[in-house]
Amino acid sequence: MNIGIDAGGTLTKIVLDAPSGRVFYKRNSSEYTELIKELNTDYPDANYFVTGGKSSLFASQLSGKVKTLEEFDATFAGLKRILKEANIDIDRFVYLNVGTGTSIHVAENDAQTRIGGSGVGGGTFIGLSQLLVGESDFDTLVRLSAEGNRDHVDLKVKHIYGDEEPPIPGDFTASNFAYVLNDPSNITAADKVQAVAGLVAETVMTIGLTIGAARDIKNIVLIGSTLTNNDVMHEIIHRYGQMLSANTYIVEQGEFSGALGAIYV
Repeated sequence: MNIGIDAGGTLTKIVLDAPSGRVFYKRNSSEYTELIKELNTDYPDANYFVTGGKSSLFASQLSGKVKTLEEFDATFAGLKRILKEANIDIDRFVYLNVGTGTSIHVAENDAQTRIGGSGVGGGTFIGLSQLLVGESDFDTLVRLSAEGNRDHVDLKVKHIYGDEEPPIPGDFTASNFAYVLNDPSNITAADKVQAVAGLVAETVMTIGLTIGAARDIKNIVLIGSTLTNNDVMHEIIHRYGQMLSANTYIVEQGEFSGALGAIYV
């Protein structure tokens, strides 16, 4: 049994890779002690391939054979495999790993280069929502976000131009959260959370599209647990890509790229 582990700052992603198939699951990184005990009990003789910021914690306590891998190379190896299995045939692309923060990479010539990172990511979505509405459960926030209307919170281009025809799409954001200065009385918790989702999705897409434009790359790939079942972010990401003539891919099981790639790198 080969087991890949991506031990991140917020979530630990695990891939059980057996001849009968793969099993994917996630646990809160704060539960690493319990997770290690479970793995040692259930798979004491497994081959473990561990990557991520907390990989040393696992490597020192797992009972099986353990190999640690560099995070960025592991993620790229896993992403390539996932793209191939999904029949997504692209060889030059920008990819954004939207985890707690966002890591930004360019893939070309069968290699990846890390361009940089942003502190805006899933941690922003959860942390800022906690400040604004007192909720930090990811699934609850995703549900709230889908029920909101961030037009009550964000200043949109259409708010500025009114009845005039704007030079860019009217639903584009002119300034995140700035519309609250007009009339905050009808803003709901769901509106606030959707506005936070918009801030995160627009920021990471703007970064990705800018890097792509500078390198004449039209393919933008997004992975990371922040995007899991997050329909509001998906819609914003695809909308921005469409308007700027980019091809956007939100890859199913993409958040497991690091754990899967650790096995195959």
